[in-house]
Amino acid sequence: MPELPSPAHLEFDVRVEPLALDPLGPDERPLAGGATDPSGRVLGANRWHLTLDGAPYPIVAGELLPQRYPVAEWEDAVRALRDAGCTTVSSYVFWGLVEPEPGRFDFSGANDIRRFARICADYGMTFIPRIGPFNNSEFLVGGLPPWLFGMPVVERSNDDAYLALVRRYFAAVAGELRGLFFSDGGPIELVQLENELSHAPNDWGTLFGYTASEHRGPTGEAFAAHMIALRDIAVDVGISPAYFTMTGWGTAGDLPDGDLLPTYGGYMDLHHRPGPNARMTTFAPRGYPSRGRYPVAFCELGTGSPHRAAYRSRTPADMTLTTGVTSLGSTESIFLGYYLFHGGTNPVRGDGFGWTPKESSFTQRSYDFWAPVSEFGERRESYRALVPLNHFVREFGRDLARMPVVDPADPVHDPDRDDLRSAIRGSGDSGFVFLGNYGNNSALSDRDDVRLRIRRGADEISIPRHLPLGIRSGASLILPFGLDLGGGLTLVSSTAQAVARLGGGADRTLVLASSQDRAEHVIAGADAANVDAPDGAVIRRESDGVAVEVPAGSSVTATGAAGTIRIVTLTWAEAGRAQVAGEGEEKILVTADRDFTIDGDVAVLHGLRGLGETGPAPASARLVSATRSETVEAALPAPSIDGIGIEQLTASRAVLTAVGPVEELWIDIAYSGDLCRVFDAGTGLLVADDFRSGPTWRVKAGRFAEALRGQGLQLRVEPVATKEAVDDPEGILLDSRIRAEEPARIDGITAMQRVSTTVALR
Repeated sequence: MPELPSPAHLEFDVRVEPLALDPLGPDERPLAGGATDPSGRVLGANRWHLTLDGAPYPIVAGELLPQRYPVAEWEDAVRALRDAGCTTVSSYVFWGLVEPEPGRFDFSGANDIRRFARICADYGMTFIPRIGPFNNSEFLVGGLPPWLFGMPVVERSNDDAYLALVRRYFAAVAGELRGLFFSDGGPIELVQLENELSHAPNDWGTLFGYTASEHRGPTGEAFAAHMIALRDIAVDVGISPAYFTMTGWGTAGDLPDGDLLPTYGGYMDLHHRPGPNARMTTFAPRGYPSRGRYPVAFCELGTGSPHRAAYRSRTPADMTLTTGVTSLGSTESIFLGYYLFHGGTNPVRGDGFGWTPKESSFTQRSYDFWAPVSEFGERRESYRALVPLNHFVREFGRDLARMPVVDPADPVHDPDRDDLRSAIRGSGDSGFVFLGNYGNNSALSDRDDVRLRIRRGADEISIPRHLPLGIRSGASLILPFGLDLGGGLTLVSSTAQAVARLGGGADRTLVLASSQDRAEHVIAGADAANVDAPDGAVIRRESDGVAVEVPAGSSVTATGAAGTIRIVTLTWAEAGRAQVAGEGEEKILVTADRDFTIDGDVAVLHGLRGLGETGPAPASARLVSATRSETVEAALPAPSIDGIGIEQLTASRAVLTAVGPVEELWIDIAYSGDLCRVFDAGTGLLVADDFRSGPTWRVKAGRFAEALRGQGLQLRVEPVATKEAVDDPEGILLDSRIRAEEPARIDGITAMQRVSTTVALR
């Protein structure tokens, strides 16, 4: 190929065969395992992806931990994942919480995994329980029961005494999940066993303080033998998913054969990494030892980081999106799994002061992780960044499944090279271009004139044809080419990302999202005379069809010899709040200028308004189906909470009180200092905490409505301080004191109410 003229010019050759999935050949031969549900649907897998009734089966999983979330808010949390385009909820189950004493099981309250699984099913979500026995998750001893250390066993091994305790635990879990597996018609398709075996330590020192041992698990042949032993026990006691999964990174032995599918992860922000940009900012090949043997599936694509004293990141939305896009574009996967997707709060044991984080430097209650949804249910910028990607996988994953990775002529494998990163997943004449322009430590340059040339044998596609394609620093995009639209029409290329397909037969709509004010779509099989475009559009005849340039937010209709297609181009902001509901001809895409959830035939729009605001606040929703596109105006009501009482005890301490229905009360706490804690002033129990990492800390105070209406909530800010030694010549253990380096102060409290309104969808 000729030398590339500029860093923004990318050249590919995609005339490759699709992944070899001949039903009679070894590639399509089903893996061991699989299951059939009562209606006859078959869930299986080949070496590239999971299948449902033989067709590729895309999965988008978000981690939500019910044992770290109030039971009363479980439904809201599951809805948040559904609204974000997730198909699946994955959740650790912590052994030590459900068996607090040997042989005594407690599946009540937040341990009621059966109830949680049913809620997932109620909202059309599947459920992946990750049952351990060990689960890292920044949890005390990885969720192993504290009493296990005092038993004459070797944990995380094939020690018979240990496996007998695991059997008892697994049998209890099996009893809770009975009737909920795919083969029963239930939501559980996969179950993860263990977590980071041989990689993450169960550090008993965090429980016992001094010189307590750790055991990371077996190595060599014993590694696979232990995973097989856990699987055999699970099956024997009645845990019967279509497949078991295991974490595939950091392994100290060969992956076991059979129905244990390895899954992978990737984090850019677990801790500060100075120096070069992360390798995950590129599409460079990655180490998936199971690639081509088992499907490459992701269970832990990092969305943030657990807050602790030494590292308090607010993970940028661009980083979160880049992690997903480069993972999907660098291997043949249609299975995304995020950790976390919804933040939570660490439970406490015993008298309310039994902390459960794995280290003392972690926040004692908060497990927010700066996840796309906060520990209080707030939908963040990273949530909106991931929504278009999640819909892309759900809607176009079946196309993507048979498309291998194709590198450009000049691939970027050096993460510090200031060039646009790219890859294609394509076969034959169609595919998707993956573009990344993010550097986590050294920002990449804005691109004002990106040009792509995709060779297809003697033919080639240029993207764009006329409209300059700009990609800002930090952005990621997935652009389609050669996409069959039906009716004899083909989307040759587009500068917008595919989001959804609606309708079928004579009425079909393709929804895309543009990162620019205008988008260009090249449609083969259409004539310019048969294109209906809005004011401000530009229509050009091309040798292979029609190029249509349209404003973002508009739609265009093209008619070919055998049918008509409507292409709706959302703005990027609209795509970040888009939801797709319904099936077949009833399928509808909804977006709004506020966060919302779909409840039957209505969309419930909601937002925060400051206490004291008056009058309605405007809101709107856009409804797109195969036959219509309309905008509906609505209004959010004024807050109904009169106000809150604030008693300032000292500069760093205050008590908040309220009366009446305050369940939807939120507060922003601005403070100076190291951390802020919130206590139930009536019981003295810690209910929330935060290491200062930004200008304010947003709390759903209404979660603690009973305390607010009682003695109140006490806010207590701690100073930035150091511990220093005290001269102690008498040796009476007066060995240290805390010296404040910066003052602790509550700077302001802003109270808000979450209010809502509804919009009819039909």
